[in-house]
Amino acid sequence: MFNLKNFFAAALLFIGGVTAANAQIAEGSAIKVNVPNAFVLRDETFEAGDYTIERTPNTADSPSLLILRGNGETMIFNTMAARTTEAAASTQLVFDTVNGTSYLTEIVVKGQAVKSEIPKTKSQKKAESNGSAVRNYLTITNTGF
Repeated sequence: MFNLKNFFAAALLFIGGVTAANAQIAEGSAIKVNVPNAFVLRDETFEAGDYTIERTPNTADSPSLLILRGNGETMIFNTMAARTTEAAASTQLVFDTVNGTSYLTEIVVKGQAVKSEIPKTKSQKKAESNGSAVRNYLTITNTGF
């Protein structure tokens, strides 16, 4: 039998999830950053340089899909929304450095209480199990956020 109470609960969870995911990088916005060191994203190494990070043009399927562009390279990657206790004071890229390798792990947007976490790959988890991770923050001041 159809339960109206369960239907409303499911609808509320769905709407809340979509709202949280959309509260990260706004559609049509881009983070422009100069990353001073090489870094790894989804097991691919990117050299130091200028990059932009933005939502994919069609986010109807998945608003958590982002595009990284720079140095002649492009990568589409997925993120997970993680709620924080307060709105971010600045826009930041967060890197976990293990044994000299920096992994991009989070994207934080100024004014948002939701950050974009990048799921760890098997090789990143393995590296972290063999050494300790040091968290580094790259603050971005000229994003327009």
